[in-house]
Amino acid sequence: MRTLPVLLLRLPLLVAIAASAALVVEYTNAGDPAFCGVTSGCFAVRMSPWSRLFGLAPLPSLGLAAYALLFGLTLVARRKSQHVLVASLAVPGGLFAAFLLWLQKTEIGAFCAWCVAVDLSAIVAALASVWVALRAWKDEGSVLLPQRRSVTTAWVTAAMLAVLVPFVWGRYPVEPPLPAAIQTASTPGKVTIIGFTDFECPFCRRMHPVLHGVVEKYGDRVTLVRKMMPLSGHPGAEPAALAYLCTPLPKREIVADELYAAEPEELTHEKIPKLLAQKAGLDADVLAGCMKAPETRAELERDKKLFEDLGGRGLPFTFVGKRVVLGFNPDRVEMAMTQELGGPRLSLPLWGMFVVLGVAFLLAVLVTLMTPVGDPDGDAPRKDRSPSA
Repeated sequence: MRTLPVLLLRLPLLVAIAASAALVVEYTNAGDPAFCGVTSGCFAVRMSPWSRLFGLAPLPSLGLAAYALLFGLTLVARRKSQHVLVASLAVPGGLFAAFLLWLQKTEIGAFCAWCVAVDLSAIVAALASVWVALRAWKDEGSVLLPQRRSVTTAWVTAAMLAVLVPFVWGRYPVEPPLPAAIQTASTPGKVTIIGFTDFECPFCRRMHPVLHGVVEKYGDRVTLVRKMMPLSGHPGAEPAALAYLCTPLPKREIVADELYAAEPEELTHEKIPKLLAQKAGLDADVLAGCMKAPETRAELERDKKLFEDLGGRGLPFTFVGKRVVLGFNPDRVEMAMTQELGGPRLSLPLWGMFVVLGVAFLLAVLVTLMTPVGDPDGDAPRKDRSPSA
């Protein structure tokens, strides 16, 4: 019973550290999902405005620092005032975790498994910290853990692995299978770049020459496919998308050049047919009629639905073969091409990470339970002995 409240405090903090580290890997990775597929709830949470504090600092990075600090404090807490300090920090963290769970349910409409693991662990740790503080307030010796160096080393090692192991696994992830719709649009034997775009989007316009450069560099080893995702805040994006879909395939990239370069006020149903007729190789009236056709509208809606089904939350949103590039990130596009052309690479299954961390956490618990409470040399405990190390 002596060790139970402290174990219930430290173990959830280790879980929170490991899950936060996994999320840090996800948030710093501009492409491949290391732990979350693009259609997962984690990806939806990651792309939501709630994933960053004041739109700047990613919450997982702040969480990792906070839980590591709390865990460190549990290792050095000796007196009741120190245990109260731990509780005073852990309880607000637990309340904030409950708020984040509520946000996932009500505002985001999706649950991230890793986030849920962090949040539930934070809530358990908060409750356990209160239990430890109350017991220590009555009797500091009631939360005393073995003081031997081997015990502290076991817990420190477990914490270090909780931070480092997710970064190792994140570097060598098992790549999720391509969504069926993306696989269907891909060209066998080539690296297919499928880019969701909005012709009025500033970052999409910056991505356009990047993708052209990749196509020129790799030639017949790559195919470029554009999918339309006009954003509601860009009034010219939808007419431009309809015009692009009406353009014959051989002329589409020429038309794309024109649409990306056009001024926003030129992207209207009235002006686009005259602007693009010659480039598209179509009569202006024919192009205008096609833009109004139900078939063209249906094709646009299919592209938009595909974007939503894939969990897209921002533009540009690009698949380079099996790899995802979020936003405007030329370096990531080049890296993805290199990886795609390089063939298969080492992949570490996720269950292996759970085994490594589970063993480390279990060893810390076993070393604690098997070591007698006393001084570093194993003497019997004294009443004035300070609490857990």
